[in-house]
Amino acid sequence: MKQSQPYWRIELTRLGVGLALSLFAATAGAELVRTAIPRATVNYLPLPVAEVKGFFRSEGLENETIVIPGTTAIAALVSGNVDYSGAGGSGMRAAVRGAPIKAVMFQTEKVTWYLQGGPDIFRITDLKGKRIAVGTIGDTQDTLITMLIEREGLAARDVTRVAMPSRSAMSTILALKAGAVSAAVVNAEESLLGEKEGLRTLAFVGDLFPYPFQGFLATEKMIDERPNDIKRWLRAMVKALMFIRERPEEAADIAFKKIPMGNMTRPMVVEGVRRFSQAFPEGVPGLPSQQGVKTLMEFDVKAPLKIKEDIPPEKVLNFRLIREVKEELEGKR
Repeated sequence: MKQSQPYWRIELTRLGVGLALSLFAATAGAELVRTAIPRATVNYLPLPVAEVKGFFRSEGLENETIVIPGTTAIAALVSGNVDYSGAGGSGMRAAVRGAPIKAVMFQTEKVTWYLQGGPDIFRITDLKGKRIAVGTIGDTQDTLITMLIEREGLAARDVTRVAMPSRSAMSTILALKAGAVSAAVVNAEESLLGEKEGLRTLAFVGDLFPYPFQGFLATEKMIDERPNDIKRWLRAMVKALMFIRERPEEAADIAFKKIPMGNMTRPMVVEGVRRFSQAFPEGVPGLPSQQGVKTLMEFDVKAPLKIKEDIPPEKVLNFRLIREVKEELEGKR
């Protein structure tokens, strides 16, 4: 199956952030909204699904997706250059420091990471005395991988964690095949590419405990002054998430056509979509559980900022609108 024109294209935007990846121009007559995401991957498949299946259109919206890495996306949100940002963790930490923004939904109830091992690693216990690649020492990946290996009977001192931030899927595969590291944290589609190269997927990290992932933020001003507009956007996103879970093959066709997938085959993309949706909660998604909120505050806010005292969740979260959308859609189902 030949991949068609990608959903995102490179262009210079008025955001003043250098190169960004942006969706094609909006359809005349619909209200344009701009959503920033950190990477164009299957993890953000709900956006092209909502476009292709008409979920945004049915809400009178035309969404433009722009890939803006790092904290630049937070600046774009605060300045009003984008309406929503998928920089959930960094956005919540910015909110603690005073940025007038709040997380309004989370796509998943679990992290979407997998632990992948080299060709000679068959189980987690084989990693004793080996090197594991994480994003940054002390970050969330590092913490969760430590918890994962401890669950399997190893101690933190039994492995060496190596910082490999901003690595591509191919560089990870090469490092594992060459033995530079014996395991690495990867996303769903990256785990499949690794398996194609003879690597072994050892565990789904999301099975540890509820840990809402891929949060989206809006400004406090927009939440206060335009709640119904946010609900329209949320409704489209939630419908897209449910579509992905219920019709993974059709969602995979959209992913294959609209997201840069490298040399992945259609069956691989289908399985990648299924692995992504494994992190969704049951029922109508979007609203984290109470346990998930506690995890968010501990691992995404307090730990990275080295804050010991409790932080009120309402300082960084506002789930009133997604709760209303969830109740509305549950009533219809």
